[in-house]
Amino acid sequence: MGASERPGAFGRTTLAQTIAGGFNGSIYPVNPNQREILGLKCYPSLADLPEPADLVVLVVANALLEEQMRLAARTGCRAATIFASAYLEGDTAPLLTERLRAIAREARMPVCGANCMGFYHPARGINAGWYEAGKLEPGPIGLVTHSGSLFISLAGNDPRVAYSLIVSPGQELVVTAADFMHYMLEDEATRAIALFLETVRDPAAFTAALEKANARDVPVVAIKVGKTAEAARLAVSHSGAITGDDAAYEALFEKYGVLRARTVDELMATAVLMSRKKRVAAGGVAAVLDSGGARGLFIDLAAELGVPIAKISVETEQKLRNRLEYGLEPVNPVDAWGTGRDAYGVFRDCLQAVVDDPASAIGLLMTEVSNDRDPMSDEFAGLTVEVDGKTDKPIILAHHWTHLCGREVLSRVGDKGVPSIEGTENLFLAIRHAFAYRDYRALPALSPPQAPDAGLVARWRKRLAGGAELDEAESLDLLADFGIESPAHAIVHSSAEAEAAAERLGLPVALKTAMPGIRHKSDVEGVRLGLATVAEVVAAYDDLARRLGPRVLVARMARPGVELALGLINDRQFGPIVIVAAGGTLIEVMNDRRVALPPVDRARALLLLDRLKARPLLSGHRRRPAADLDKLADAVARFSVLAASLGDLIAEFDVNPLIAGPGGALAVDALVVPRETREKTDES
Repeated sequence: MGASERPGAFGRTTLAQTIAGGFNGSIYPVNPNQREILGLKCYPSLADLPEPADLVVLVVANALLEEQMRLAARTGCRAATIFASAYLEGDTAPLLTERLRAIAREARMPVCGANCMGFYHPARGINAGWYEAGKLEPGPIGLVTHSGSLFISLAGNDPRVAYSLIVSPGQELVVTAADFMHYMLEDEATRAIALFLETVRDPAAFTAALEKANARDVPVVAIKVGKTAEAARLAVSHSGAITGDDAAYEALFEKYGVLRARTVDELMATAVLMSRKKRVAAGGVAAVLDSGGARGLFIDLAAELGVPIAKISVETEQKLRNRLEYGLEPVNPVDAWGTGRDAYGVFRDCLQAVVDDPASAIGLLMTEVSNDRDPMSDEFAGLTVEVDGKTDKPIILAHHWTHLCGREVLSRVGDKGVPSIEGTENLFLAIRHAFAYRDYRALPALSPPQAPDAGLVARWRKRLAGGAELDEAESLDLLADFGIESPAHAIVHSSAEAEAAAERLGLPVALKTAMPGIRHKSDVEGVRLGLATVAEVVAAYDDLARRLGPRVLVARMARPGVELALGLINDRQFGPIVIVAAGGTLIEVMNDRRVALPPVDRARALLLLDRLKARPLLSGHRRRPAADLDKLADAVARFSVLAASLGDLIAEFDVNPLIAGPGGALAVDALVVPRETREKTDES
């Protein structure tokens, strides 16, 4: 609708692309002022078509959208694509976007857009977009992008990258990114999905799509933009302050094994690698290069980016020694270039030897074979195909630099099953993602700790629903009921009670203000630690009572260890999120935290702990004993069960510090803000 003869008009380029895509069905240009456009009969209106359209591409101004959408619905058209923004100056409620959404929903009409670039479906020969991509070959990658510019960049820029479906969903009036993902996952041609997301408009459908991708072993790699500090600005706890608005996506991706990229190069390199039928095996990278200096850079970047190099066996070393020229070391990665004698055979045999080693997960040839007119480039590229045919491990043809002078050689190799990746960093990031996906798939089935009995959970749900904030003592009791240990403690209101409690609990003790409204005790000098005598206890109590008030918590001193923190926040889209972080007074300064959707089990809790910057401290530091990681992971898992059981009633929950030592994990301080309390605070 809006087809045009005028060169440069969207109505012309869109029709031209529809024809160029090779669609084998009927194409009907619609324009009341034309009889024929690009050799096709033109119709004055959608009402004049010989049959209802399966798809109406609306290439009209915003002012005409509502009228044409109503006509499309009335004449039985089945779907629509809208390029225009759907914003009208001076519009009144309900706005045009809402009116268009209502029309589509009433007619049960899927819509791509508004404010989008459309979509290309190569296997069906459908180009429903104005960008001049021409005829696209079908491939294994499904791509959804909220960036129109990236849609243009990725749709037809590199023939080595082919798609099962590429979509610019725009405002997602009725069809969301999740719906397109579900469609891709029903297509057996889709072996990987790449996403460029600004937001997720249907969290439940998106989560279901990720579950389906997991069930069908289709990797998902994503860029999610829009990391902001808004959540941190509104937070009252440390947990809220250190997460930010992006935490929910981080946790969601963690749970479903989504491979998160930072750049478009990383996104597409990973999608290309993950879309191949072969998956990486156990082990590290096996590589053959044609330069000793480049090998040094290769090794440095692998270490920096955390990509393991395969430690090859003595037998493999001997195979290399038998093929390499004198003076070249039989090590992985291999520098195989000597005088150039029998270069093809030497490189082929060395690559075959290192990739066949049991310690190798993936094999790659790193060289510059980008000259389409150079027979040696063609020959060298071809040896990867030969090796690929003799191994069940992936083979990559890799290049140091991203600026290649030709890609025909690489396309020919790609057509035979060997992907090419440009740029050493892009290469390692893609391989790191492949290893992460391998390890994710190897995780055992989720088996979190058992929740407390239903009556106990119901009692805490009733308490939290009441809305009153929990003090430290009650917060520690809540943790204890879910199996998380804390020091013995008591609330006192006089120096005599403090003295008696200290003697009963056992010296040394800690005293902390327990006055209502004081959330962060250290900020008001409300904590006294290591009180070893009754006199010290009395003096400390008198000081706290005089400055802050008479209500004080007395607790047995915790055993020494590494200070961590546990937290919980409640995301408006995805619900409760568990945080594991470096703890103590530096929690907000260190920015050392991992997040997860609850519940998790011990294995997944260990993974969270392993990714902390503070992780080396848990193995022992400067003669301090190592923490019991299994018991620590169990505490994290039990906290996640608490989050799963009660998190919908909690706005924020801090456990800081959680002291990890040889005896396990001890929750020393806690703060719980029920959702009811937070909502009342926000309203006021």
